[in-house]
Amino acid sequence: MRTLTAPRPPAAATAAPAAPRRRRRLGRGAAVWILVGPYTVFLVVFGLAPAGYALWTSFVHDGSFSGGHDWAAVFRDYRLGDAAAHVTTYLLLWLPVLLLTVLSLAFTLHARPGRTTSALQLVYYLPGAVTGSAAALLWLFMVSPDSSPFSPLLKLMDVGSATDALSGGSLLAVLTVMGVAVHAGGWIVVLYGALNALPRDVLEAAQVDGASAWRTMWHVKLPMVRTYVAFVLISSFASGSQVFVEPTVLSTGAPGQISPTWSVNQLAYVYATQDGDFGKAAALSLAMLAVGVLAAWIVITRTHMYATDSSDSR
Repeated sequence: MRTLTAPRPPAAATAAPAAPRRRRRLGRGAAVWILVGPYTVFLVVFGLAPAGYALWTSFVHDGSFSGGHDWAAVFRDYRLGDAAAHVTTYLLLWLPVLLLTVLSLAFTLHARPGRTTSALQLVYYLPGAVTGSAAALLWLFMVSPDSSPFSPLLKLMDVGSATDALSGGSLLAVLTVMGVAVHAGGWIVVLYGALNALPRDVLEAAQVDGASAWRTMWHVKLPMVRTYVAFVLISSFASGSQVFVEPTVLSTGAPGQISPTWSVNQLAYVYATQDGDFGKAAALSLAMLAVGVLAAWIVITRTHMYATDSSDSR
């Protein structure tokens, strides 16, 4: 008995739906490269290439391989231990205060929206508009009783000059307050924008279930913006570990109180400019880069920063 089979569709009919899909994939691929391409060029030219040249400089002197002499000399330098301790203490003080400030103010703005929200964002952001050496000079005046608007408070604290305010452990407190004032505003705006992008149905469902504002913040909002918090932490750690301008400028107002090698970045600067030893400067710079990459990797893996839902991978 002859078996009847359904007729096959024409080849053109089966190929027709595949062509638009290929074009869509090619279009998405082109859009990705248009967005990522310029950054990739900048990363190679201003990131990977200088790092490779620094690696070569740290191992080669006058065209001959010097082994790990520069690396060993850097780690034997007694100044490195003090500089690393200063930067580590600064990060332990500054990062928690910065994250707490950013999270609390951003969540407060999002929980209580109103007409003053935009004005408050501007108020938070304004201190961040003054950065670098300008911010250090501004804070140098702030801690000088003769010119500070808070001179009555400084005198009440028995601070007679900028030297008193920047001596001993006071320097870390000044740097912490300065760092929070400079960096918090921009991150508050970024995190507030991320909170505004959260799906409203999820937040409304939490309210219907009777979740308090604190529980909604801790169990709903914070997990949904964890990638932004991780990005804040990584970027802040990178900038804080490379602190350089602030102690350098503040040292002009307190002669003899702040060492020119107070931070690790300052020590690398001394290697390059005063000692003329670019091999040691390159070695120390690469060591700082390795610490930053390691810290970023820990944060990314712990927070699952690049994890995607199964529905997004289709």
